[in-house]
Amino acid sequence: MTAAVERVTRRSLRAGGRGAAARGRGGTAGGRARRAGGRAARGLQQGVLDVAAVLGALSILAAVACLALGVRPAVVVSGSMAPGIPVGALTVARTVPAEQVAVGDVVTVPRTTGAGLVTHRVVEAAPAGDGRSTVLRLQGDANAEPDALPYTVTEVGQVLGSVPGVGYAVSWMQQHLLLVVAALLVVTALATAPFGRRRA
Repeated sequence: MTAAVERVTRRSLRAGGRGAAARGRGGTAGGRARRAGGRAARGLQQGVLDVAAVLGALSILAAVACLALGVRPAVVVSGSMAPGIPVGALTVARTVPAEQVAVGDVVTVPRTTGAGLVTHRVVEAAPAGDGRSTVLRLQGDANAEPDALPYTVTEVGQVLGSVPGVGYAVSWMQQHLLLVVAALLVVTALATAPFGRRRA
């Protein structure tokens, strides 16, 4: 009787050991999966932070360059300079004295009505009677005639180049500034959120 009891006890112990080992292997696999998920989340988090840092650095550098070089961007809202500078393009212009521009240059000046800017090509330039200003006649490349009125200016934005389509994005961000700021805050919060912390 005692021998039979011992055999049953030994079998029970062996079965219990095998169950514990299986549970241990299952726990180990689960732990590995959790660790792998944590590493993936941290990798994604680091990637978002890296992209945000690069974009932030580029934005700061662009702003500093614009201030240092007297460069200013402008969004093209009409097709008067198409096809060279289409609607939605972003132009980059450097502020220079008006007397330095010549016929053929593309410049950005305030409209004669005072509402907004106009970017057209110089077709005629002459000194003004006050000895300080320059009178410019401008014409859009897509227009058959020069602008109705001349522009009397002391300085202009001499267009250095343009990027098609970028102006649309700039205009959208200007019109939805609060949404852009909110999105940046959400991305920052997600990028800096802690991942992989152990629960107590």
